[in-house]
Amino acid sequence: MTITSWRATRRTRAADEAEVDALIWAWRQACEGAGLFQQVDTATGPTLRVPRLVDITLGPPTVFIVELLASQIAADVRRVAFRMAGHLGAVALQIEPRGLRHVRVELLTVDPLAALLPLELPRLEPGVLLGRGEDGIYVVEDFERGAHTIVQGVTRSGKSVFTYGVLAQLAGNPRAIVAGCDPTGLLWRPFAGSRHEEWQVSGVADPLAHEVLLERLVAEMDERITELPADRDTIEINDKHPMILVVLEELAGLLRCVDGLKTPKDDPGKRLRALIARLLAESAKVGIRVLILVQRAEAAVIGAFERAMCSLRISFRTDNRASVDLLHPGTPADLADSHTTAQPGIALMSAPGHELARIRAPFLGGYAEYASAVATACLPDVQS
Repeated sequence: MTITSWRATRRTRAADEAEVDALIWAWRQACEGAGLFQQVDTATGPTLRVPRLVDITLGPPTVFIVELLASQIAADVRRVAFRMAGHLGAVALQIEPRGLRHVRVELLTVDPLAALLPLELPRLEPGVLLGRGEDGIYVVEDFERGAHTIVQGVTRSGKSVFTYGVLAQLAGNPRAIVAGCDPTGLLWRPFAGSRHEEWQVSGVADPLAHEVLLERLVAEMDERITELPADRDTIEINDKHPMILVVLEELAGLLRCVDGLKTPKDDPGKRLRALIARLLAESAKVGIRVLILVQRAEAAVIGAFERAMCSLRISFRTDNRASVDLLHPGTPADLADSHTTAQPGIALMSAPGHELARIRAPFLGGYAEYASAVATACLPDVQS
């Protein structure tokens, strides 16, 4: 094993070697405690093998190069990194593959998501910025090609600010329509007078207006399906057929309100759920995306079918471990527990083809900044 020291101050080789010995021992204990080992039967009894440290660079930052055991991959280390970090004297571990058999492990003394991620508008890069991962890489979603999305989070967790950022990025996109239902009455106010307004319903003064809008969206979906060419099973997004993002803000509150209108002969809540289910099941191929926003994705609000249709799942701070498991099954218990105290703007994300990851959502500002950004983006629509 090689040892490198980048200390700014002079240290003796003996001191470096003592620190390395302590790190090697801490690494072994952390691996055994987190289950990152293989048990081997020997003549003297069973023994535990852990991934071998082949290089240590003393910090800051301290970096390990680790040789994985047979059949292990970098994802195996990432899954237990949260449990190992504290025992190694770190806030978090940053894991990067190095070839097929090694990983680079950096011991972070500061949470990589601690700093805000300002959202600068207009964004010139393609796609919608969802956040920045612990590895420093931006997480971007192309809603034209992407998936239905569900976002949960308790009050003051950053869910609303995240939503403001997403909608502000799409407001000025000529190939996108921002549609949906907002029982709070706040989300759509900045879109007044724009081309998006006719696809939006606010408040609960007329709860059935939300049903009318969803019926219109389903009709648009059905029309687009009938227009699919014989040799295509997806629609081409263009000016004639823009991508439609259907936002269902505070869906639990909307359903409670509509359920209150139920009579022995009429059940508007059942109809509303059926319309949402159709959009989730059939609309993706024709350029319609659904974004569901709830405080908690509990079964009474989001059934197993609806969750299955939403392959992009984001959880801001939740009230308990079970809430995390609703959207991210298999999350390590200690990570789920710690997420109940996550800072505003920090979320867990599951996405197709990606492992569960922590991200820092972009920060546009409060409601005033959101209203200003949308009004600016929609200005040509208002003037026309």
